[in-house]
Amino acid sequence: MNESVTSKISNPIRELFKYRSVNEYTLDFLRTGSVFFSSPADFNDPYDTRFFDRDLIAQKQRLERERRAKGTDAALLGVAMMNVFEREHHGGGVKKLVYCVSEIVDSILMWSHYADSHRGICVVLEAEEKGKPWWLPFTGSSVSFAGMARVRAAEDGRIEIVDHEPSPSQEIVMLPAQQVQYSDEMPGLFMFDPIPDGPMRGVTFEFVKHTSWAYERERRVVVSESFLAKNPVYLAPDTIIGVVFGTKTSKADVLRVCAVVDGSERVRPIAYSRMIERPGGFALDRVPIPDIDKYIRSL
Repeated sequence: MNESVTSKISNPIRELFKYRSVNEYTLDFLRTGSVFFSSPADFNDPYDTRFFDRDLIAQKQRLERERRAKGTDAALLGVAMMNVFEREHHGGGVKKLVYCVSEIVDSILMWSHYADSHRGICVVLEAEEKGKPWWLPFTGSSVSFAGMARVRAAEDGRIEIVDHEPSPSQEIVMLPAQQVQYSDEMPGLFMFDPIPDGPMRGVTFEFVKHTSWAYERERRVVVSESFLAKNPVYLAPDTIIGVVFGTKTSKADVLRVCAVVDGSERVRPIAYSRMIERPGGFALDRVPIPDIDKYIRSL
């Protein structure tokens, strides 16, 4: 699709992928949409969510200069949010939890590491693109807005921090699955785009990993532990739109997956596909399975 056509599309639908072994947790994931937000302490990368405690004064001063130059409060709001994040993190009272997905389905390494050496599956999730983040829908009962902080402009022009009032339970809550940035340099609390003369845009340290992990093309939903009403949480109905079988998924596991999908109530059918080895090369290709019963008989 060329750039001119892409630019005209509003909020396109995107696919995100979760590599999984076929086990009871995965089958429950397919059945109910339950997903678990993990503590970074349990990740396999010891440097994940670590940061170097850099001085933020110069960064905040630059945001202030941008605000004055453009006559907007956007940069000042950015400084206020940086202050909130810095205060919460150094206070030690905010614990973050993470849900990780990938933009790609054809990673040989991820099928090996996260999908039982190609014997597992990839679960396909439907996300909606709005700006840079891709948004995943969760059930409103899974989250809690109580005790959250927000920023607002006071009547005298100052920016102040206020507590977020608990809102009535929403049916669907959209959460951003933001791109992980990959760097050879350990981040500070914030990492900014390396554009000397461009606008300051940045991410918090939870979205920065070493470049050796770039093959994962990861996106993350990061929340404070207090934001979750329960863990696991639940994706909105029909967010799961497909299942991709690995090159070595057994007939028994294909049958288990299909039995769970067939027994679940869905508005839209699940689209099945499979990975195949590309002839003559170190690569995988995803091909559709138009008739799942015929595919099972072929195994």
